[in-house]
Amino acid sequence: MTGNLFGTTGVRKVYGTEFKLDMAIGLGKALGTYLGSGTVLLAHDARITSPMVEDALAAGIMSTGVNVVRAGLIPTPTLAFMTKYHGYDTGVMVTASHNPPEYTGLKFWSRSSMGYTQAEEARLEEIYNSKEFQIAEWNELGTDGKLETAVDRHINEILAVCDVDLIRSREFKIIIDPGNGAGCVLTPYLMRELGRKMVTINGQTDGHFPGRRSEPDEESLGNLVSMIKKTSADFGIAHDGDADRVVFVTESGEVVRGDRVIALIARYILKSSKNKIIVTTVDSSRVLDETVKAAGGETVRTPVGDIQVAIKMRETNAVFGGEACGVFIHPEFHEAPDPFLTSCRVLELMAKTKRSFGDLMSEIPVYPLLKAKVECPNNKKEAAMKEIAKALPEAMKKTVDILTVDGLGVFLEEGWVLVRPSGTEPVIRVTCEAPTQEIADSIMLDAKGTVENIVESL
Repeated sequence: MTGNLFGTTGVRKVYGTEFKLDMAIGLGKALGTYLGSGTVLLAHDARITSPMVEDALAAGIMSTGVNVVRAGLIPTPTLAFMTKYHGYDTGVMVTASHNPPEYTGLKFWSRSSMGYTQAEEARLEEIYNSKEFQIAEWNELGTDGKLETAVDRHINEILAVCDVDLIRSREFKIIIDPGNGAGCVLTPYLMRELGRKMVTINGQTDGHFPGRRSEPDEESLGNLVSMIKKTSADFGIAHDGDADRVVFVTESGEVVRGDRVIALIARYILKSSKNKIIVTTVDSSRVLDETVKAAGGETVRTPVGDIQVAIKMRETNAVFGGEACGVFIHPEFHEAPDPFLTSCRVLELMAKTKRSFGDLMSEIPVYPLLKAKVECPNNKKEAAMKEIAKALPEAMKKTVDILTVDGLGVFLEEGWVLVRPSGTEPVIRVTCEAPTQEIADSIMLDAKGTVENIVESL
């Protein structure tokens, strides 16, 4: 297990109070010491603080004698893909993903394009805390190079594995909302290769995220929905800050949950795949399990986090996987989330079937799923979860099973609830699902009330 530095995926903290530049230098030194030699690929998102944090990180790495190559402002999936493509020893993305603009952070990627495991992060943190860093002489310092072709290469490799001519033949009208984040430098250019008509909103990189908040969901995507309806577009695409997530919107303006998209793609993949395993996280809808089972496949659940999904996919040789938040991993391409390839796969389905995205999604049921947050200081999360584990199963009606893969999952005769501490914010997340809205509301009322009472009592 990692300590206080790493969260669900990498480091993510508020700049200036929780994260200072000397931490970036120290993490650079720790990484260089961990690697011993070789080359690290660095990149950053559109946040105001990201270039400065990258400079500090690079200085720490080079001080150990390890080389750095800078890819500039690119999406996280591009950084991960290029780490594998060029065989760099590690890739590091300076980003705080979907968090608000005051946050900064770091994500670490291995040569295979998989994110660092908890064991690898723990080793980095151990070196960081020990301050026993490898020190290079002045004439043995690492070099500082540049990679200026990352985005073009990523686009070309995606196009090489897609049926470009088929997608082009449909002349789709596509609306893109990168949210002023890193997706601005890739998605519009990829879609331009595939659609005759393409419009981008919030398409200029801006670390203040002026167009909308960085996390794409039904609440934040109102402008995208309006644009789709006004222009009679076929398809909408939205990203978070570092573009490792994608949320799709139908031609009627419906914002589609990621677990339903996993189910849609999985159903088609399973028709021709020998391996029948699909991997997702504990907070995905049961609709995914039901759809995969009906298609002859099996769903395997993991803790929340794309690295957890990637690890389990490698272990099980899974054919596809992802998270409800809009993470999709295509193992035949690479082991990091790739929302760009996912967008192409959905367009391929639309083109092959000659059906609209909304029509395709209508075959994947929707169960009411509710999410809530209960504020809880990080130093009280462990104690809170111990009490919740005792109280929640008794507080819920008709409990039939308990799951502790990640947090506490309580399965009921009708529906389920998942309570887990956030790895990125001082909150405890509560998620529930049920066959009807009334039952879901009742489950959330009981579960959230129980969690709030316990946190307040600590």
